[in-house]
Amino acid sequence: MNILELEQKTLSFIKKIAETHEDLHAGNSGGKDSAVLDFLLQKSGINYTSVYANTTIDPPQTISHIRKNYPHTVIMQPKETFYQLVERKGLPTRLQRFCCEFLKEYVSIGKNFIEGVRSSESKNRKGRDYIQCDSRSWQKGSKHIYPLYDWTDDDIWAYIKFYKIKLAPHYEKGFNRLGCIGCPLVSGRNRKKELFIYPKYLPLIEKAIKKGMENNPQWKISIVTNKDSKKAIEWWLSGKTLDEYFGTTKKENGKWIKNNIKNEQTKLF
Repeated sequence: MNILELEQKTLSFIKKIAETHEDLHAGNSGGKDSAVLDFLLQKSGINYTSVYANTTIDPPQTISHIRKNYPHTVIMQPKETFYQLVERKGLPTRLQRFCCEFLKEYVSIGKNFIEGVRSSESKNRKGRDYIQCDSRSWQKGSKHIYPLYDWTDDDIWAYIKFYKIKLAPHYEKGFNRLGCIGCPLVSGRNRKKELFIYPKYLPLIEKAIKKGMENNPQWKISIVTNKDSKKAIEWWLSGKTLDEYFGTTKKENGKWIKNNIKNEQTKLF
């Protein structure tokens, strides 16, 4: 299927969705998939509300790119910034991604929400339906709709090139994705690359976890690092669990105890 045939198939799906669903919303992260999705939604002529969730830790110029190129997109502000979440809950990890709920997913609560999710992005995204009901109670019956689900990376890039769709400045720095800076789901190499290119973020994250550990000495990370924020950041960037990085830990009298096991220091860059 060539790119124009794929376009027609997707436009037909979008129009059918508009006929069977009311009050449609669509996520616009500023990334390449969102760019293609919004282009198709605009081309379809359907009525929808475009929404950008400000994570407060997206690459610089993302919001200005949204404002300039997507004036129809509503910019939503979270109740807490990423840094405030770190102070309150600690550093998010691959297994504990609480930040997504507070910074991004809240915009889809109770809505028919169109997203640029594709099966080729990750193993976790394979096997979904084009329309998926959210079973989490706090999502209040929201539906996630994926018009681009069977598009490949090559399809996305070919479409962008064909229509000369303008991308966010972040892509000009050699990245093929746009998302939260330092996201634990990204490969270690790319995480460090992002934090190196955008140096203002890591000191702010370290400042937040330092304050969080000072206010929460009972946290496991507070115990194993002796509330040392630099050690906390080194662990966070390693991609390992606390037990893997610092050595086996156990609870004694309800408190975490760190065994005296040495670990290799993680190089930040």
